[in-house]
Amino acid sequence: MIRFSHLTRFNALGALALVALFSFSSCNSRYFWKGIRAYEKKQYPEAISSFQQAWAQWPNDTMALRLLGQSQLIVGDYANASRSFEELDLRANLSREDRQHWATALMNEAKYLEASDVLQPLAAQKDVNAYTQQLWNNCEQQLEVIEDQRFWEAQALLLPLHETASSPRISGDKLYFSSEPWRWGETDHYARLDRNETWSMDLKSSTRKVMKAADIEIWDLPEHDGMVNISPNGRSIAYSKKNPDGLGWFGDPQVGGFQLLISSRTASGAWSESRPFPFVEKGYVFAHPTWSPDGTKMYFASDIPSPESQGGMDIWVSERNGTFWEEPLNLGPEVNSEGDDVFPALDGNGRLYFASNGHPTLGGLDVFWTEIDPTVELAKRHWRDGSAWTKPIRMGFPVNTLADDFSYAPYDDGSAFVCSNRSGWDQVYRLSSIETPTTIEIQVTDYSSGMALPRVSLRWIDTRDGSAWDLRTDINGYASVSLPPNRAYRVEASAPGFILEQTIVTTTETTGQWDIEMAKVRMLNDANFASKYMGGTPFQLAAIEWSEGTSKLSRKGQLELDELADFLKLNPDIFMEIRTHEDASELDKSDEPSNRLSKNRGIQLETALLRRGVSSKQLLSLGKGISEISNDCEPGEPCAFYCHEENERTEFRIYGLLLQVPGQIDAADFSKD
Repeated sequence: MIRFSHLTRFNALGALALVALFSFSSCNSRYFWKGIRAYEKKQYPEAISSFQQAWAQWPNDTMALRLLGQSQLIVGDYANASRSFEELDLRANLSREDRQHWATALMNEAKYLEASDVLQPLAAQKDVNAYTQQLWNNCEQQLEVIEDQRFWEAQALLLPLHETASSPRISGDKLYFSSEPWRWGETDHYARLDRNETWSMDLKSSTRKVMKAADIEIWDLPEHDGMVNISPNGRSIAYSKKNPDGLGWFGDPQVGGFQLLISSRTASGAWSESRPFPFVEKGYVFAHPTWSPDGTKMYFASDIPSPESQGGMDIWVSERNGTFWEEPLNLGPEVNSEGDDVFPALDGNGRLYFASNGHPTLGGLDVFWTEIDPTVELAKRHWRDGSAWTKPIRMGFPVNTLADDFSYAPYDDGSAFVCSNRSGWDQVYRLSSIETPTTIEIQVTDYSSGMALPRVSLRWIDTRDGSAWDLRTDINGYASVSLPPNRAYRVEASAPGFILEQTIVTTTETTGQWDIEMAKVRMLNDANFASKYMGGTPFQLAAIEWSEGTSKLSRKGQLELDELADFLKLNPDIFMEIRTHEDASELDKSDEPSNRLSKNRGIQLETALLRRGVSSKQLLSLGKGISEISNDCEPGEPCAFYCHEENERTEFRIYGLLLQVPGQIDAADFSKD
């Protein structure tokens, strides 16, 4: 009873505090009270409308914003609920319930990584709430992926006279691949069905990294689209061919799709007339045919709708019964996902390799492998009766990257081939296994407090071939990576509210521990920290982000400018240059570049700082356009999207010395002139 009395008294005081809060923040807002009444009556659509109007009238009314997010969550408007709680996070300290609601909304959008970021401050506490732990476990379960434990080194095959090379396949000791001229500005479909020439090279005689034209020869084949697969006995091929467009049953236009065809060599060595694979329907894509090693099964990818389909492109299998192919079976939810699952390939050990963007990936399409689950009875190996396949295992870096990585072609136990557009266009990469990779242990801490920084994003880009992937530190600010030796990587560490840290990391025998100290903008007032930027050394802020193709600054970026403005007002003798840049992703070689967008962004930042009380004598904005590209991504050149992102940056440069106050450096005169 005593505890109940204390709890009752506490609730009463809390209710009075809430009433007082309402009185100060929304007493003049009839929309707020109208929303409260609708919320209590569970009339949530009316409550949402009222809270939206209340917040528009009183932008600092965090209670209206909080109840708006809760109402949106209740009615299932998860996208807007996420935005409401994100805005609340920028305006107030989130309570435990706020973070739980926000994470729930994100998880219903399948944004489990973002949800785990929201829950992280709660999960790091000593006494974790049971519901918080349940949400955290849910995120971990959804993000869980088994990584292949083999280590690889990737080298691009430089094929003369071939701008692109795609869909590698191996038969015996020969490598077959598709090729076509690269076309700027055109994006390939995930199925890569726009390749119509097939070439081959002898792997025994062609061991060099750079091939000679004589090493590669075109293969005389029936007209086809995309990859070609050879039967185990080498006498037949299976391939896709585009159907002509036509009319459907009711006279409506129908895209022809791609059918599967099989052709065999005749006694004279010529190819026989192609036979259509059964069960193929016009208007759908049937692609990437692959025989099993014994030739009794045909695996392929298709987007045909079916009660068995999982979504997007799925992998199917058909068994051969004498001269007939039986009705295809979907490989089921263990292999297929809601995204695209394509490019099946089998090795001699019974492993099925495939590419997917529906399973958790490093980015784009990634290569996974699975195998028949030996614990499932033979009679129940079709997924209708039980899980026939093990949980897919994702290949690690550098097999997989932030780009599309697909069409894995196993050769032997120590080598394989894969196709990737990590360089900006499709190229074939030779994979070689390595026994002793270089391991780097990373610890990220806050410069001022020395405390570990969790969930810091680390982007690694190989300076040689553009291979890239993102890594995050754990709750303790720790991460570990194993990389091929004798490589160099551009690494960028970023976290909201902190200055970006950028460096070059090389994987040598001496590489080991790497400690990263990250600082907030306010640390520029510290002499020891600020000295490395004085004189114009550029720095970037993680929160400065722009809406694509516009000069609209993100809300987090606007709040970051408050810190920057405080620093400049505290140090009126400091002069800051704002230098904005663009990328060349939308420009061809013949296009005339313009710095209009970067100039507008610079003016936007300068104006925002002036409105915050910074003197105009302290500021200068420069829109540089593409005149200061930081890598090889020039106009019209193939380049991965993340390399273009490196160029679309906003840099700050400070000149002059800080005023002479305790703990800071001596003053020095500096004028804008």
